[in-house]
Amino acid sequence: MTILSKDEIIKNEIIGEAQKLFCQFGVKKTTMDEIAAACGKAKSTLYHYFVNKENVFEEVIEFEMINLRKHVKDHVEEYKTVKDKLRAYTIEFHKEVIHKANLYRIVKIENISESKLKDLFYRMMEYEESYIVRILEDGLDSGELKGIDRNDISLFAKIFLAAFYGVVKYAVETDGTLDEEKLIKATDFFVPKLFV
Repeated sequence: MTILSKDEIIKNEIIGEAQKLFCQFGVKKTTMDEIAAACGKAKSTLYHYFVNKENVFEEVIEFEMINLRKHVKDHVEEYKTVKDKLRAYTIEFHKEVIHKANLYRIVKIENISESKLKDLFYRMMEYEESYIVRILEDGLDSGELKGIDRNDISLFAKIFLAAFYGVVKYAVETDGTLDEEKLIKATDFFVPKLFV
């Protein structure tokens, strides 16, 4: 268990309260004064930890990405087989993104710098790709995964993520109308195809 410093605790508290306000009102309509009031802190305390409101928002997104990864990884690691791990990954990642859909819509709507969004997206995809590669390599090593050359694992991970990201993006942009039951049905159809 990691013990947080006083500064980390305060910063996480600010991020948590800011997240709620951003989800409710958007970045543009949320002020540093409102964030400070929600935290019960002086505005000067916020500026001690963050340069400006956009910096707070970037930290909120970073915090959400870390929590999303942790949540998904915790669920995936409960399973032994590669097939079950990929199934859990697909379903849990999707469910968590839908729970956070308002925050992701805010990212799209607000005037967040395109380069910052791309940077966040590519860092997230790089992490996700390395995680999927590890799952696939484990499947190759255990003999569960057949018909895939070790040199092609990275390519398969990229294709898997590109397809999956398309499903997630569709769900977020259509107000989460791709329900969980349909996602599970599609996952149960496609994931086993990797093992034929």
